[in-house]
Amino acid sequence: MSLFTPRFIQLRTKTENRLELFGKPNTDFFVLTGLSAALASLGLLLNNTAVVIGAMLVAPLITPIFGFGLSLIVFRVHRMYTALLSLLLGTIIIFTISALIGYIVMWINGGTLSLTSEILSRAEPNLLFFLVAFFSGMVGAYTYVRSNILSSIAGVAISVALIPPASVFGLALVMHNWFILEQSLFLYVLNLAGVFFGGIVMFLFFGFGKNIVQK
Repeated sequence: MSLFTPRFIQLRTKTENRLELFGKPNTDFFVLTGLSAALASLGLLLNNTAVVIGAMLVAPLITPIFGFGLSLIVFRVHRMYTALLSLLLGTIIIFTISALIGYIVMWINGGTLSLTSEILSRAEPNLLFFLVAFFSGMVGAYTYVRSNILSSIAGVAISVALIPPASVFGLALVMHNWFILEQSLFLYVLNLAGVFFGGIVMFLFFGFGKNIVQK
């Protein structure tokens, strides 16, 4: 596809609009993010992988990362701000809801929380997690550009696993387990970075960055 043609401009504009629609900080975004955090926290504490996966499918948190990346390379300042605000508020919501669930479960269990294998697996960050997030970011960005396969974003959400480490952070805060807290936060940031750079690479592959001077 040639750059600066009406078709190219239309494709990029539609991609930007889709990302803004699904990633803007509105009631739907906050409700789904909060519910996904609650589900993920319960799944982690119950050591139930199926529940954790279900929580990943609910969460819309991956979309603002793509929105921020695309807005950055085409220099849409307002949309950059909107995407970053969504990501920041979404993260705060996850931390808060996860901590609240932790307190509730602790009260039910008589003042204790267990370190399940699901929790511990989110406290072992390494470069491979970054690579998974990077390629997931490429796939996710591709699906947003190619709207006919947008449903594939569900698989991307599972692959990159943003919600569980963020939920572990909230639970570790309740447990006062600073090692788990630090490691889960590092994994969360690692995944965010991987998705961001993978998305940037794919958007540049489509040539979106070269259209930065267009109005």
